Amino acid sequence: MRKYRFLLLLVLFLLLLATFMILRLTSLYPPQRYEQSDNIPKIFPDYIGITIPVNIAPMNFLLGEHDEKSIVVFTDARGHRFFIKTRNKKIQIPAKKWTKLLQKSAEQSYQVEVYSKKSNGWIRYRPFSNYVVSDLIDKYIVYRQINTGYILWENMGIYQRCLENFKSKPVLTNESTNLNCMNCHTFCKADPDKMVMHLRRPPSGTLIITDNQIKFINTGTKYTMSQGVYPSWHPDGKIIAFSVNIIKQNFHASGHENIFVFDKASDIILYDIDKNLITTCPEISTRRLENFPVWSPDGRYLYYISGPEYDIKRPDSAVKYDLLRIAYNAYDGSWGQADTLLTARETGKSITYPDPSPDGQYLVFSMGDYGYFNAYSRSSDIYIMNLNNKKYKKLPVNSHNVESYHSWSSNGRWFLFVSKRIDDIYSRVFFSYFDTTGNMTKPFLLPQKNPEMYDTYLYNYNRPVFIKDKINVKAEKLVKAAFAEKINAAFDPTVNIDALSGATRIERDSTKEHTN
Repeated sequence: MRKYRFLLLLVLFLLLLATFMILRLTSLYPPQRYEQSDNIPKIFPDYIGITIPVNIAPMNFLLGEHDEKSIVVFTDARGHRFFIKTRNKKIQIPAKKWTKLLQKSAEQSYQVEVYSKKSNGWIRYRPFSNYVVSDLIDKYIVYRQINTGYILWENMGIYQRCLENFKSKPVLTNESTNLNCMNCHTFCKADPDKMVMHLRRPPSGTLIITDNQIKFINTGTKYTMSQGVYPSWHPDGKIIAFSVNIIKQNFHASGHENIFVFDKASDIILYDIDKNLITTCPEISTRRLENFPVWSPDGRYLYYISGPEYDIKRPDSAVKYDLLRIAYNAYDGSWGQADTLLTARETGKSITYPDPSPDGQYLVFSMGDYGYFNAYSRSSDIYIMNLNNKKYKKLPVNSHNVESYHSWSSNGRWFLFVSKRIDDIYSRVFFSYFDTTGNMTKPFLLPQKNPEMYDTYLYNYNRPVFIKDKINVKAEKLVKAAFAEKINAAFDPTVNIDALSGATRIERDSTKEHTN
C-alpha cells in the first residue's frame, strides 16, 4: 500500500512540476501582452531580408537597444519554433537548433520576432524573414590577417575559416618565418590540395603545394624583372600565370586615400610546375603595364589588365587600366592575339581584379578612379560583365566605401568580397547569393560566434578566397620547406627576351620587394 501511495505522490509531483514549467515557459514565449511596433528591430550585423545558404554557421547578432530583457523567436517554414532570451543584447543561436531551422526552411523563408521589455511593458517589433537556398556555400575561406595600415607585419598570417561553424586556424604565420611578409595565396579550382603562396623578404620565394608535395621556388630569373607576384592557376593544375612587377608606394599626409601603390613596370609570365620553366610571349610582355592575370574556367583564355607605360611626369589620377584577354592553347603552349574587352577611355575608370565565374558566362572586376591596387580607394566598386554580349553593370552589393578582393564559390552561386563600409577602417568579408538570372542579393557579413567580435578584432581580412574543404598540409612542413634550399626556375630559351619589358629595358632592382 505504501508503495502505491509513494508512486501516486511521485506522479502528482511530476505533474505539478510539468505544469509549473509550462506556465513559466508560456509566460515568456512569447509575452502575452505587448505593444506592437511598426518598426523592424535594429540588429548588428544586418541579417534582415537576406538570402543565405543552408549550410552557413549560426548568424548570431546584437540587438540595437539595451532593454531589461529581450526574447527572440525563430520560426521555420513548417511552423516549428524556438526562442532565445537575453539581458545583454547578445543573441547566440544553438548550433543544432540553427541547423534544423535552415534544413526545414530550405528554398523557403524563416521568420524572426523580437520582443523587448521596456520600463512600461513589452514591445513586439515587426517580424522579418530570411530566405534559405539549397545551393551550398564552399566550406572554407582562406584569408590573410594583416595590420590595419598594411605597412606593419606583426601578427601577419594566412588563415582558414570554416563557414559551417566558427573554427579558424592559421595555415602559416610569419612568427615562424622571420616576421616576413606573406601573401597572394591562390588555389586551383578551389582545391585545398593545390595552393600557391609567396614569402616576401628572407626566406623569400614561392611555396607551391600540390597533393601534399611542397616545392619552394625562386621564380625570379635574370630575364625577368622580379619573382612572380600575382598568381593564377591554369585549370589543368600544371601551369601558374604570374605577374612580374617593380612596385612602388606613395604615402600622402592628408586625404582619405593616403596610400597609392603603382608599378614602374610589369609583365605576365607562365610557370610550368613539372618542367620548372618560365615562359611568356610578346603580347603579354610589352612596354605597357600588364598585370593581374587570371585564367578562364576552361583554360582557353587568360584575362588581364593593361595600363600605359610608366611616366614619372604623369599624375596618379591619369593612370588607368584596360581589360584584355588572350587565347592560349595548353596542349602546345601557343598564343593567340590580345583582345581588348573594355577600355578606361570607355568607362572613365581604371579596371582591375578580373575574375570569371566558374561557368565562364560572367566576369566580375573592380573599377576605381585610377591605378590597379584599389584596396585603399573609396572610389573602388565592383562590376559584372556578361561575356556573351560584353555588357557590364555596377553590382548592387556596393556601398559608399571600399569594395575589393572578390571571389567566386566553386559552384558559382556564391560571391564574396571585402568592404570597409562598417567603420571606414577595417576590411570585412561579405557574401552575396548569385542567382540563375544573373542577379546578386543583399550582402551579409561573415558570421561570428561572438557577435561583439568585430568591435575588438583590429586586423583586416585581406584577399579572402573560397576553397572546397580545409587545408591539411601542416604549418611545420611549410616552414621546413621555406628554410630549405630553393629551386631556381629556368627561363624558356625559345623566347625572344627582347619581348620582355623587364630585364632588357628597365634596370632591375633585385632588392625591391612586392607590397600587397
